[in-house]
Amino acid sequence: MDDRRDRALTYRRHHGGELDDLMMLAVPAHPPAHRPAGVEIVTVGHTSPAALIRENLDVNERGFDPAAAPVGDEQAEAFRYDLEGGCAITVRAGGRPVAAGMVLPVCAGVTEIAGVATLVPYRGRGYGRIVTEALVEAAAGLGADLIVLGADDPAARRLYERVGFTPV
Repeated sequence: MDDRRDRALTYRRHHGGELDDLMMLAVPAHPPAHRPAGVEIVTVGHTSPAALIRENLDVNERGFDPAAAPVGDEQAEAFRYDLEGGCAITVRAGGRPVAAGMVLPVCAGVTEIAGVATLVPYRGRGYGRIVTEALVEAAAGLGADLIVLGADDPAARRLYERVGFTPV
């Protein structure tokens, strides 16, 4: 446990961010796949079509600020570079995008999940957990064996603990 804790702290110090809200998860061999009927997981990478990048970024922006303006092509193209070495996930329910988040590039087996957000009308329905679990799967696919994230919001912290994250 100390080795993982040290690796998590080293990663966060090197990549910036607060240390007091840090949580970590050793990537499970077979992450749980909690996918109700009608839920689609869309993986977005730096080579994805602009429309998928824009959709992901728009859900993320509006998940944190419901009054945010729709994301434009220029903003989506700028975000494309942030996806290199990592990826983003968009969760759709009934064909509508409802939640999003991203996995940052892996460094020495460690990565970070960032920007997990669910649109206000869809909160409390399990989409935050679905996107987080999909991000864990994506991180494993990118070669991570340890994931960190920051959680200063008590509700988000409880969600991440249910997925298996523990405070550092």
